[in-house]
Amino acid sequence: TQLRYVENQPAGSVLTALENGQGECTDYADLFTTLARAAGFPARNIYGLAYKDGPQPAFMFHAWNEVFVDGNWQAVDPTWNQTRVDASHIPLSETQAALMMLANTTGGVSFSVLDAEYF
Repeated sequence: TQLRYVENQPAGSVLTALENGQGECTDYADLFTTLARAAGFPARNIYGLAYKDGPQPAFMFHAWNEVFVDGNWQAVDPTWNQTRVDASHIPLSETQAALMMLANTTGGVSFSVLDAEYF
């Protein structure tokens, strides 16, 4: 409740996000990681693609978290207030996430699914 979501306007730091009272998904993820670690829980940011429903449903670049609880890493999404992240979140490797961040700042990004596996 301390932040108002604003798209494509990263605060750049947890303190700036709190001072301005707004941030995007990376700011929510950074704040969650900071608070979880301060409470003694190992936590990390996860970057990837997430499905956003709405007038123009699509996968979008998104950040969420994993927190280590009871011996397991549990994915949570503080931006969308999800205490359990579902299959709509697809994590990317660090390299893939870095490339997506770069592409996201230089122009539009699109992709096509070439293959899918179910297990």
